[in-house]
Amino acid sequence: RGVNHRYECMRSLLNAGTKGDFCTLPTPARPLRVAEFEELFTDQIAGPRWLDTYLVEFTFDDSDDRYDQVNDLVTREMSCCPFFDFSITKEPRVATQQPVVMLRVGVPASRHDVLEALTSGAVEAWTELSHAQ
Repeated sequence: RGVNHRYECMRSLLNAGTKGDFCTLPTPARPLRVAEFEELFTDQIAGPRWLDTYLVEFTFDDSDDRYDQVNDLVTREMSCCPFFDFSITKEPRVATQQPVVMLRVGVPASRHDVLEALTSGAVEAWTELSHAQ
C-alpha cells in the first residue's frame, strides 16, 4: 500500500462533489497539495483520533514553527475546499506538559468520504512512523 495508496486515497480530497462542496484547486496543483498533507502527517506524534463521525483530531509537536506551518496549509486548503472546518490549537501534552499543536478537521455529512481519505493517509503515515521507531 504505502505512498501510492495514500496518494490515491487523498486524491479523493480533490474530487468534485455537489455544488459548493468540491475542490477548486487547479488540477496541476493537486498532487503538490496532497504531498503537503503527506509531509505534515509524517510529523504526527500520535495517530489520528476520531472525535465523532465528521471530526478527526491530528497531533503534532510544537517544534519548528509547526503552528504556523499547519495554519498556512489549512488556510490555503480552505480557500479551495470551503467545506472543511479546521481548528488549530496549542495545548500542553498531558504526559509531558510540552506544547503540542492539535489540528481538528471537520466536514459536513456529504463529505465524509473526504475526511475518511484524509484520515486514511494520516493513519498510514502514523503506522509507518511507529514501525520505524
